[in-house]
Amino acid sequence: MCNHQLESNEVLMEDEECLDFQMQIWKTMEDDPLFHHSFLTPSADDLQRLTTLRCKKIRSHKFLIVGDMLQNPIKLLVLTQSLCQYDMSLGLKYFVPFIFFINSVRDLGTEKHEHFIRSAEKEEINGCYALTEVAHGTNVKKMRTTATFDPKTQEFIIHSEDFESGKCWIGGLGKSATHATVFAQLITPDGVKHGLHAFVIPLRNPKTMLLYPGVLIGDMGEKIGLNGVDNGFAVFTKYRLPKDNLLDKMGTVTQDGKYISAFDNPRERFATSLSTLSLGRTGVSVMSTGILLKAVVIAIRYSAVRRQFGSSDGEELAIIEYQLQQWRLFPYLAASYAFKIFCDASISHLFEFRKGIYFEEDKEKMAVLGMEIHIIQSSAKGLTSWTTQHGIQECREACGGHGYLKCAGFGALRNDNDANCTYEGDNNVLCQQTSNWLLHLWAARNMSENKIITPLGSADFLYTHDIASRNELGEEVPCFVAPILEAYDILLIWLLENTSKVYEEHCKVKDSFTARSDSQVYFARTLSMVFIERFVIKTFWEFCNSEKSTGNEKAVLQKLCSLYGLWSLEKHLGTLYECGYATGPQPTRLIREGILQICLQLKPEAVALADAIAPPDFILNSVIGKSDGKLYQNIEGCLIQTPGATQRPVWWRDIIG
Repeated sequence: MCNHQLESNEVLMEDEECLDFQMQIWKTMEDDPLFHHSFLTPSADDLQRLTTLRCKKIRSHKFLIVGDMLQNPIKLLVLTQSLCQYDMSLGLKYFVPFIFFINSVRDLGTEKHEHFIRSAEKEEINGCYALTEVAHGTNVKKMRTTATFDPKTQEFIIHSEDFESGKCWIGGLGKSATHATVFAQLITPDGVKHGLHAFVIPLRNPKTMLLYPGVLIGDMGEKIGLNGVDNGFAVFTKYRLPKDNLLDKMGTVTQDGKYISAFDNPRERFATSLSTLSLGRTGVSVMSTGILLKAVVIAIRYSAVRRQFGSSDGEELAIIEYQLQQWRLFPYLAASYAFKIFCDASISHLFEFRKGIYFEEDKEKMAVLGMEIHIIQSSAKGLTSWTTQHGIQECREACGGHGYLKCAGFGALRNDNDANCTYEGDNNVLCQQTSNWLLHLWAARNMSENKIITPLGSADFLYTHDIASRNELGEEVPCFVAPILEAYDILLIWLLENTSKVYEEHCKVKDSFTARSDSQVYFARTLSMVFIERFVIKTFWEFCNSEKSTGNEKAVLQKLCSLYGLWSLEKHLGTLYECGYATGPQPTRLIREGILQICLQLKPEAVALADAIAPPDFILNSVIGKSDGKLYQNIEGCLIQTPGATQRPVWWRDIIG
């Protein structure tokens, strides 16, 4: 039975409509034996079969239709996170064919492609999204799958020159996809390459699931995690595709083979055509956030019940009472709230952009908005997935030996989240897209009198502070966010100034590519992370001071935002001293005392704050994190029920004879 109670904090974080929607999804799953958990490990093939059956059942409930998404886009985030918090494989299995594939056709195609969308929605076809290749992942411009137009037959010839140019790691491709949105280099009859374009390519007969001639498909095999997803590879051999299967909103080919595009600037066309990647990267941030929420909830509930040590004659203390435990866990609790609020805002921004593209609003305006969303999500993916990676480990260790049990849940969370650091673009490489954009804005700022204004205001720090007129860090503990954001503004200006200088110095003796590459460590990469940390803090703080936040909840959220800001800022103390904004021992003491003070202030609220973002026990699926607080009874019940746990194993006879 779902034991999750509706609290005021929950309604604050998730409006009542979305919360009811989430609980409906989870209650439906809990009532269905198909979704019941087992701590036994099935084979990869059995797990893929089970995940596919569960996905079909979720689809049959029709939790979310297009009209719902347009009316309340946050519902897409809620559905994605609800499924991923149950099982990441199920979330991906649903997200890729029914959201990612359909949206790619809708965003990049035209009216003649609507039949693909209708067929996918009716489950007559099953789609996937094929961008990555064996030899190229994040460097999408160098993808080598080609689509050469043949005017005689009005067809594109899809071809992989070798195995290295084959598509790989494609979710759903291994066994279940019938169609794919495939990105290939479009080549006109005159031999000119026009860059990556998207094509809808039939792969398997939907009725027989047999491969069509001209394509070889295989499964990628067992992975560290996410084995419920059938990731696959595909190699094309002069596969002929009708001309109309080109998704041609961004560019098309005439019958006689001439290329036409609505974009004069190929870079703008390319950026807009890859807008679907922003949805994917936002999805990764959503999934990472959902995983972090679970890890934090488990660890804080465990810490509130687990008792160790105390005064010599007194009762043992709950380990949550210890400063060290608070310092280890509470910043990740604050990060969970920060990321949740940031992801909500990101989904809203993304849907505004997609609506603008779909209804063909101002192309130049949409290109600028699309680029800013792309830049934000490129660095946000790294921030959320890396923070979750570190957070899971800290939470696991904070739960001691019991945290190492499989039934505690941390192992699956850690293995599944690992992929978030890599797919949809390697985190470290994506950071370079953010830093390149920022450096471009910095150069434009210094060369033009016109003020640079970005649609989402992520670069408003460019004019907020100047290094020459900076103020040193004050004498009071910065427990609210204005001084934290000011420090971030100074950091960004200093990093922009010095990254630009380092790059220019390298350019004197190296080519621009090598110069850019050699400017990453301590400069460009740090710049990207400081940028996204600031934007997340800014988004969180704006939420704290919005109409959605009132009364006691507002005060607690402000403390969480301050804690996340100080905790993030402490990692950059070295740079704050280097740039001269911090001098002497006082700034370090103030920031660290601020972290400890807020942790202490949050201690009475910690369990309630964890409960407010916690899924039901059925979804949390952790023996040591259940909401009833019966830690040791739950561990006993799990161990006693484990098949053969209290019996001598059969193999023992073989050893003792």
